[in-house]
Amino acid sequence: MKDIYVVGAAIIKDNQILCTKRATDRILGDLWEFPGGKIELDEAPEAALVRELKEELGADILVGPAVVTDVHQYDFGNVHLTVYYAQFTKESFGLVAHSQMKWCHQSELNQLTWAPADVAAMQAIQKQDLSQLTFK
Repeated sequence: MKDIYVVGAAIIKDNQILCTKRATDRILGDLWEFPGGKIELDEAPEAALVRELKEELGADILVGPAVVTDVHQYDFGNVHLTVYYAQFTKESFGLVAHSQMKWCHQSELNQLTWAPADVAAMQAIQKQDLSQLTFK
């Protein structure tokens, strides 16, 4: 089975987390996820996340600590997802790969229908004291 390495950003602003809904016509369409994408060959995960957020949202971010790394088996391959906490340094909300975005409080995260690979990160974020996060 094919291994696919991806990164996602749990962008924090005012104690809320940015959640994005995949476009209907994409794989896993209409499921919620943390924005991000594939890591290119010889690319550091943090650099991939910065690049992907620029491509998908037109935004610049500061990458913080990792939330969780999880592997989920789909019929198209094994997705190795690492989600990082992040903050905008330049806010933008382009919708290249998504049909919708919303800011959610931690207690609201489990009300969304998440892509299976993102569930472990969503659950970890619900337990995190967001006020304790630091960004360099």
